[in-house]
Amino acid sequence: MASRQRTTQPHRVTMKDVARHAGVSQPTVSFVLNDRRDVSIAADTRARVLEAAKELNFQPNRAAQSLRSNRSYTVGVIADRLVAQPYAGHIVLGVQQAVQEAGYVCFVVETAQTTDGGKAAVENLVQQGVAGLIYAAPGPEYVTPVDGLERVRTVYVNCFPSGDAPAVTVLADEFQGGYDVAAAVFAAGHTDIAFLGGPEDDYACRERKRGLDRAAADADVSADTIRVAFGTFQVGSGYDLAMEVLTTTRPTAIICGNDRMAVGALMAAQSLGMRCPEDISIVGFDDQPDLADQMHPPLTTVALPHQQMGYDAGTLLLAATEQPGRHLVPCDYVPRSSLASPRPEGT
Repeated sequence: MASRQRTTQPHRVTMKDVARHAGVSQPTVSFVLNDRRDVSIAADTRARVLEAAKELNFQPNRAAQSLRSNRSYTVGVIADRLVAQPYAGHIVLGVQQAVQEAGYVCFVVETAQTTDGGKAAVENLVQQGVAGLIYAAPGPEYVTPVDGLERVRTVYVNCFPSGDAPAVTVLADEFQGGYDVAAAVFAAGHTDIAFLGGPEDDYACRERKRGLDRAAADADVSADTIRVAFGTFQVGSGYDLAMEVLTTTRPTAIICGNDRMAVGALMAAQSLGMRCPEDISIVGFDDQPDLADQMHPPLTTVALPHQQMGYDAGTLLLAATEQPGRHLVPCDYVPRSSLASPRPEGT
């Protein structure tokens, strides 16, 4: 009869191993690795323990820690129509990076496809005692949170709750992004401008337009000379608004509310026999993946910092003290070849 081979399980590194390696007691290791600041431990001892844990690749047993400390190491992410958005989904990635660095794990719930708006899933997370919740949406807007969020620390990212209650929110600095892209247009020499925005009452549209107005003032360009039209943030809307502008006043540059509208504006210009950027410069906003950099010419735009927003939200959620208010994350101006200096008159 063939002898059975015993499969040996890999040895799990324990606090006792770390203590032996560092030359300290096991309670000292526990105090250091659990960041017990109420216990006095010499700095060199703390450093020695951390180095030993790193050398041995010590992985804490979070389940055991949770039982001992009655503390959860799970963070819930309430994704409100977020998962289907290819670029806004980077918010979840940012959250994961932030909380994993602190030893936590994420549990993501998408509410869009649930019949109760995610109420049961949120209730389950709260009952399990999650460390906190992050409520994320695909665009900066007022949202109606699912019942239950008031019972646990919650951070809102890319959205803000209805009402006047104080809340921790993380948003892209749409004003700064609007300012930067408009300032680049003015710096290129354009003074004959059209702005094609999304819905007039939309938060992002208002902030981007406000940034444009400030950039115009700083460039000594009268805001009254800028043609302004509002649409729907869609390609067709950008096309229709651009056709109206280009068949009447023909500005030298069009600042669009987002990249999709810029696609429509470019289509309108090309249908009229105009070249970009030789005859008309066009800029957008969002730096939408697989769109802005794939256009002909590639689109000058502003990148929304979704991943950093998620990271900041995760960091704020796990912070020692709650920090209510709006936390703005800078946007990055992305120069490409759809923006150039206007042609001299008569050429």
